[in-house]
Parts: sequence; structure tokens; C-alpha cells
Amino acid sequence: MPHHPTVELLGRVPLFEGLSRANLSRIAVLAEEVTYNAGRVIVKKGDPGKAFYVIVEGTAKVVKGRIVTAKAEAELGAGQFFGELSLLDGLPRVATVVAATPLRTIRLERSAFRRLLREDPDLGLKILEGMSRRIRRILAQPPL
Repeated sequence: MPHHPTVELLGRVPLFEGLSRANLSRIAVLAEEVTYNAGRVIVKKGDPGKAFYVIVEGTAKVVKGRIVTAKAEAELGAGQFFGELSLLDGLPRVATVVAATPLRTIRLERSAFRRLLREDPDLGLKILEGMSRRIRRILAQPPL
């Protein structure tokens, strides 16, 4: 299978851990590249989770306070991602993410992802297995 940057990036996302390149390619087909100018709010705390993002280039800051005065809780860069749980539950966002620099992302819509899972239930099972492994690793870590 030829090199595909979107497949490579999606393969590094814990939610997709253990998926074959063929499965990652099926997900990549649903993704679109979206760019944002510095200062642009990408997702807002409290809004419904409608998409998942992988950062291709640039940085974003995760904020929980008022956007104008908020200190970044975290900074995300190329290869990092946010909103992965929104693909599954669509619940309100727990933080706001703002482009700190010009930002290029891969965006995956929840509705398209859910259609894919309905078409291929085995893919959904593989994702659940990956999530289970991730939760077990987290629970096995000693508390801070």
C-alpha cells in the first residue's frame, strides 16, 4: 500500500491503535484537510462534539477559562490530536481549542465515522479493543 500521510497520522492516534492499514485507509477517506488562522477557535467548551482533529502543521492551545484571558492548559503540535471521544459520544466539549499559530488539520466528522462503523461492525469492535487496552494501561499507572 502506498505511503499516505493521513493514514500515517491516524495510525498514531490511540483510538485507532491496532487497526490495519486497510482500516485506517477507510477512515482516512472520510477525513478532510482544514486550515485555521492563528487565534481562530476550532472547538468551544460546551458545544456538541461533532468532529475529531489531528494536527498536521502548527500549534493549538487548549484552554478551559475565558478565551481572551485564558492560560493554555496544554499546547498541541504536529501529530497530536483532540476531540477523539467526540467521534464516539458526541457529548459537549470539555475544553476550548484555539489555533495558536496558523494551523493545518485533518478533520473527521462524527456522522461520517458513525456511518462507517454501521457498515463495518468489526471495525467498531477493533476500536473498542484498542480503547480497552488504553484504559488498562492508564489504570495500571501509579497515581501521581
